Amino acid sequence: MDAVASKAVSDPFARFLGIRVERVEEGFASCSVTIGGDLCNFLGMVHGGLIFSLADVAFGAASNRDHYPSYALDVSGSFLKTARVGDVIRAEARLVHSTRRIGLYRMDVYRQSELVATFNGTVFRKVDGPNP
Repeated sequence: MDAVASKAVSDPFARFLGIRVERVEEGFASCSVTIGGDLCNFLGMVHGGLIFSLADVAFGAASNRDHYPSYALDVSGSFLKTARVGDVIRAEARLVHSTRRIGLYRMDVYRQSELVATFNGTVFRKVDGPNP
């Protein structure tokens, strides 16, 4: 496992939420979480913040695997379906377009093979100076 993948796996917020980083490779990352009752909203469905966080963890792992460090500039998306207690949801982040300083990624969140949410994210890549 490379350094960025190791950092993604040990991310404290992701660990707090129970997010598991499964794959980190060039242009791609995937992670998953099992929905527990503490991750649901008052309607008993998965909280939108968890879905977004899952996508964001995959986004951060993929973008920093491609070029370290990368900083999120923008993320937007749509929630299409929901999930409930016991469901496992998975996020996949894929590089769509890259320049020297900018990367565009698509993050899709699935419940089994069903698309739950989709996001697009843009990162700025620091190419000069020391890394954090």
